[in-house]
Amino acid sequence: GADGLAEVLGGCTALAHLDISNNGIGDNGVGRLAEVLGECKALTHLNLRANCISAAGAARLAGVLGACQALGLLDLSNNEIGTEGMGQLGAGLGECKALGDLDLGENWIGDEGASQLAEALGRSSGLTRLVLSVNGLGDAGLGRLAAGLAHCSTLRHLDLRQNSVGPAGFGAPALALAHCPALAFLDVGVNRVGDEGMAELARARGGCAALRFVDLGSNGISAAGAGSLASALERFSALTHLDLSANSIGAEGARALAGALGACKVLTALDVRENGVGEEGANVLAGALRGGCVRGCRLWSGALDALEDEDEGLFLEP
Repeated sequence: GADGLAEVLGGCTALAHLDISNNGIGDNGVGRLAEVLGECKALTHLNLRANCISAAGAARLAGVLGACQALGLLDLSNNEIGTEGMGQLGAGLGECKALGDLDLGENWIGDEGASQLAEALGRSSGLTRLVLSVNGLGDAGLGRLAAGLAHCSTLRHLDLRQNSVGPAGFGAPALALAHCPALAFLDVGVNRVGDEGMAELARARGGCAALRFVDLGSNGISAAGAGSLASALERFSALTHLDLSANSIGAEGARALAGALGACKVLTALDVRENGVGEEGANVLAGALRGGCVRGCRLWSGALDALEDEDEGLFLEP
């Protein structure tokens, strides 16, 4: 078990990658590992995903992170760290100066945990990937996180999926666009940002030039929100993938998007499934697609009648 592994690791001073994911080692197991991790000076990747680690285990791990100065990737997703554990872990994360990839998805750290994380982010200026999906952050948590994101000028990947984020909390991703000029991947799917959130995105200025992937699926966005998004697309010149699935933009929203697609010269995938665009909306999108700006598209319902199979490069999924 973890005891035997810890004994072996104690002599592996050149170890660079350690993956113990999906093993259920628990707090005791991570505690034993923490006793020897400080000796692994060359460790750059540590994956502890899905190991039933709670606040107690997070505290043990936090105590040794400062000694792992080469650590560039830390995956703690799908554990049970919670708010208390994030409070313990935050101090240790701030000492990982080489940390570039941090995955805390599915840990339910809550809004208070987001505050602790924000403090750590202020001391982790080299972070390039941050995953916080399914953490119950809410609007308050995203607001607190915003202060930390302002220090992440190298951030390229931000995942905030399924966090009960509404329009008020969407200011944090908007702030990331302004302060994270390298941001290329933004996932805020399965939240509730709605039309007001899209208006917030449209008002954001600067920092959008590198965006390539944006997921806004399942967010209660209607035609008005699609119109706001359309007005912002001209600034997303590098955008290749846009996911608006499972919203309610309808034919009117489809028309607004179609009018803006000309600015998206490298767009390769547009997902508007489950939006009620109907035949009318499909036809206007088809016109934009035939203009050659989009080489791949998923459309739902009447779209299949509007787009002909011989349209080169289109990807259709009913």
